[in-house]
Amino acid sequence: MGYFNPKMYTFVVFKSLYHIQFFGEINTYLMSEQTVRDFSTDQFIETDQQLSRLISNLPGFVYRCANDANWTMFYISDVCEKVTGYKPDDFLYNRKIAFNDIIHPAYQKELHEDWEIILKKNKSFEHEYKIITASGDERWVWEQGFGVFDEKGKLMYLEGFIRDITERKTVQEALVVSERKFRALFNEMADQAVLCRIDRNEKGEVKNTSIIDLNESFIRVLGIRNPLDIIGKSPCDVLRLDSIPYYNEVMQAISEGRNLSFVADFEPLEKRFKVSAIAIQQDIFAIIASDITELMHYNDVLLEKNKELENYVYVTSHDLRSPLVNIQGFSTRLRKHTDKIGELILASEIDQTTKENLDELIKQKIPHTLDYIFNSVGKMERMLNSLLQISRTGRIAMNIQQIKMYGLMSKVIHAVEYQLQEINARVDIEDLPDCYGDEAMLNQLFSNIITNAVKYRDNQRQLKISISGVSRYKKVLYRIMDNGIGIPKEHLEKIWYVFYRVDNRHVPGDGIGLSVVKRIVEKHHGKIWVESTERYGTTFFIELPALNFSEN
Repeated sequence: MGYFNPKMYTFVVFKSLYHIQFFGEINTYLMSEQTVRDFSTDQFIETDQQLSRLISNLPGFVYRCANDANWTMFYISDVCEKVTGYKPDDFLYNRKIAFNDIIHPAYQKELHEDWEIILKKNKSFEHEYKIITASGDERWVWEQGFGVFDEKGKLMYLEGFIRDITERKTVQEALVVSERKFRALFNEMADQAVLCRIDRNEKGEVKNTSIIDLNESFIRVLGIRNPLDIIGKSPCDVLRLDSIPYYNEVMQAISEGRNLSFVADFEPLEKRFKVSAIAIQQDIFAIIASDITELMHYNDVLLEKNKELENYVYVTSHDLRSPLVNIQGFSTRLRKHTDKIGELILASEIDQTTKENLDELIKQKIPHTLDYIFNSVGKMERMLNSLLQISRTGRIAMNIQQIKMYGLMSKVIHAVEYQLQEINARVDIEDLPDCYGDEAMLNQLFSNIITNAVKYRDNQRQLKISISGVSRYKKVLYRIMDNGIGIPKEHLEKIWYVFYRVDNRHVPGDGIGLSVVKRIVEKHHGKIWVESTERYGTTFFIELPALNFSEN
């Protein structure tokens, strides 16, 4: 290699580094001995400064070292201090510490063995390992290097580049942990799940879909013997179906990055599944199927029982009206007969004592008994009407449409305007979001709640009712707040019961208003709950669909 002087030392190191392609083109600065001699001192200084600036801006440090047990350093760039915490002079000729000493013990032997293999093959070395910094922290580094040989093929030293990759390794390790968690969840979940890929033609049109992964539940339910045979096949072939339910809708949703859920029957297994297609990334999606066969069976049974119960209530309530009409009619006739008997007694010649006794029976005791019968009949009739109303709420088919809620609420308030004016009540209605439902039923729902606020007002202060609403995902939440007498905690769960009333003595009513309200909300696939503080007021929360829906 000829003579070697200090002026070209850095230059030769960087020339070697070009060989491992960290700068420019390979061997850009490779020069003959004679050419180097011809360079002026100023040219060497300028070149040395340029290369020094370049190397100081690298994301790591360069080195030249001996191939010995300590990796004795002949040269190491300043950036090593940022990575290791040690100054370059600490490593040079092992003045304070050998570079091998900062390599994690778990990697020391492995690095020496790998270098020996690489040097024998005269190839580039590349490795990732841990070091222990001056502060005692463990950091990951990536090293790339090669051996420099003389003209006779004798190894002179090693040259290379080392950079800190701790952040990248941390992310990689986190991804590995995440992948393990996903894999565990994927395989252990009770639902059947497959990962699929959309295959497209040159025009970007969907050509086919293929399975790229599947979980244990899917394998078990379908009785798959060798899961590897399934990879790459289309779901149609695996499920042995002529077509996949909602296939076009799923492809459209996944292409737009949306998720889609639907219910589908799988005839080969005689089961019904709730299927969710979940977009994961470009043209990759998951299909998760939940077996709802048994749930749907119980749901059908429950619906049938509810229909039977509604029919029973309707028939019973209807049939009981006939005996009540008879009781009321014959009681009225009995009252007329009693009056006639009174007239006959007055006209007859009976002693005064007997006449007085008969007069007491006819004018006081018998009328009192008849009044009790009439009151009981009236109460029974109101109860039967209430039961019929509840039954009718469940039986009537809904006319589902978009409801302009502000207009509907204005109608509700207008219907009770006289009562509100009479008690000087104040009603504030905010700009309400629209929902979907049956207008007549929703009118009854909100009318019952407003009427309740009027009934259970605090007579010591002006009644104030506030009505507001907000859109939440696929639902709309309405809030009706009043400053009435409130509901005691022990009554909050019972107010939805049929015929249950918080105050039976001072507040009129039959106790079915809120039962009907709850029934209407449930028919709309919504939710209703109440919050109340005694003596301060009550707030009803009603959640209704923001999108069109099916009654069933």
